[in-house]
Amino acid sequence: MTGEVDRYRQRTSGSRALIERGRRTMPLGVESNFRFFEPYPIFIDRALGARVWDVDGHEYIDHALCFGALMVGHAHPAIVRAVSAQAERGLMFGMPHLPMLELAEELTRRHRIDRLRFTNSGTEATMHAMRVARAVTRREKVLKFEGAYHGTHDSALVSLKPPAGSSGDAGAPLSVPASLGIPASTAALTIAATFNDIASVRGAFGRHSGEIAAILVEPVMMNIGVCEPEPGFLEALREVSSREGALLIFDEVKTGTKLAPGGAAEYYGVAPDLVTIAKSFGGGASIGGFGGRADVMAVIERHEVFHAGTYNAAPLAVAAALAALREVLTRDAYTRVRALNRRLVDGYNRIIAASGLPAHATGVGANGCVYFCREPVRNYRDFLHVDKDLFWRYFLGMLARGIVPGGQYYDEQWTISVAHTDADIDSHLTAFDEVARELRRAGP
Repeated sequence: MTGEVDRYRQRTSGSRALIERGRRTMPLGVESNFRFFEPYPIFIDRALGARVWDVDGHEYIDHALCFGALMVGHAHPAIVRAVSAQAERGLMFGMPHLPMLELAEELTRRHRIDRLRFTNSGTEATMHAMRVARAVTRREKVLKFEGAYHGTHDSALVSLKPPAGSSGDAGAPLSVPASLGIPASTAALTIAATFNDIASVRGAFGRHSGEIAAILVEPVMMNIGVCEPEPGFLEALREVSSREGALLIFDEVKTGTKLAPGGAAEYYGVAPDLVTIAKSFGGGASIGGFGGRADVMAVIERHEVFHAGTYNAAPLAVAAALAALREVLTRDAYTRVRALNRRLVDGYNRIIAASGLPAHATGVGANGCVYFCREPVRNYRDFLHVDKDLFWRYFLGMLARGIVPGGQYYDEQWTISVAHTDADIDSHLTAFDEVARELRRAGP
C-alpha cells in the first residue's frame, strides 16, 4: 500500500501540517478517535451541497456526509435560512420554546411514538433509553449485538469490535469491553448476542432469566457496513422481548430518517417500545432524542428517572431540524435518494463482477457499502472476513480521484443526500471502475 500512501501525502501537505499542529494540543490531533486514520485525515476548509473542499484546495464529492448525519447535504439553503433567522432571535434560552414543541410533534408523528425527550447526541439518547428501560423493568442487564455501536458511554462500549477468537462461541458471545476505563461490573451488565441469530438471543434470556431489561438493536447494523436483518429477525426480537418482559429498543441514530420518514420501524413494520434518534433528522445540527410509549416514558414524568441537559432542544438545533424535516426530507426526496443509491449499489456490483475483485456491494434506503469479501455479511463474525488492506487501498484510491466514498473506516458506509445528482453517481462509478482495475492488477 506504499504507493497509495505516498500519493496521498503528496496531495495533502496542508492537512499533514495541520495534523502535526493539532497533535500539540489534542490527542491524535483531532476531536474524535473516529476522525483519525493513518497516515492522517484530510482537513476540510468548506462544504456545500454534495461537495467538500480540503485545505489544499482539492474538491471531493462527499459520500461520508458526517457519518451519515447529512442526508440533507452540506449547508442546505433552507436550513441556513432557518438557523440564521433563529440566531437573530437568540442562540440559547435555557427555557422552553414553541419550536421545541413543534419538533417534538413532528418526530412523534413520524416515528409513531407517544412521548419524546431531546438530547444532544446519539450517545446521550441510547444512554437515557437504557436507563429508562432499567427503571421500567427494575432489571439491570441489557442485551446488545456483537459489532454494534451505540455510543461512547460505558454500558454501550461493550463487544464493539472484539478481536477474532476473544469473544467465545457465536451462540453465546462473551461481553468484551471496547476500552480501558470501563468497570468490569458495568461491562458484565451488557450481554452480547449474535445479530440475525435468534437462537443466541433466546439463549441469552435463558442464561439471564428475569434479569434482562431490554434488547438494544440497530435494526440495520451500520457499524459493520450495511448489515440488514434477515426476514423475520426483528419480528422475533419483538416476540422474545414481549414474552420475557423486556423492552425492545431500536437504535435509529443512523437508520432513523434515512430508511424512511419513520425510520426502520416504518420500513420493516416492527414497533419497538423505545427508539433513539439523532444524526440526519438534525440537518447538520447537534441534536438527538429518545422516546416511546406513554407508559414507558412516564417514569420521567413521575420523576423516577432523571433526564436533563443544558443544551437539550437548543434553539439553533431545533430550527435546523424543523427545516430539514418540513422543507427538505420530503416523500419525493426519499424516492429520488433511494433511486440514486440503487444505481450506485448496482453499478458497484457490475464493476466488481467485471474486475473479479473479491467484493460485493449492498445497500438500503440512503445507505450502501462495499464489502471486500465474497460471502454475504450477516453479523459481526462474518464481517471479520473483510479484507482491511484492500479497503484502505480502495479508500485512498477514491480520495485521489476526488471521491470521499464513505466513512473513513472499513466498517462505515456511504450516504446519498438530496444534493447528489445522477452526474455525481456517474463520477463515483467512473472512479471506482479505475480503482477496481488498479486493485486487480496489483493483486493481493
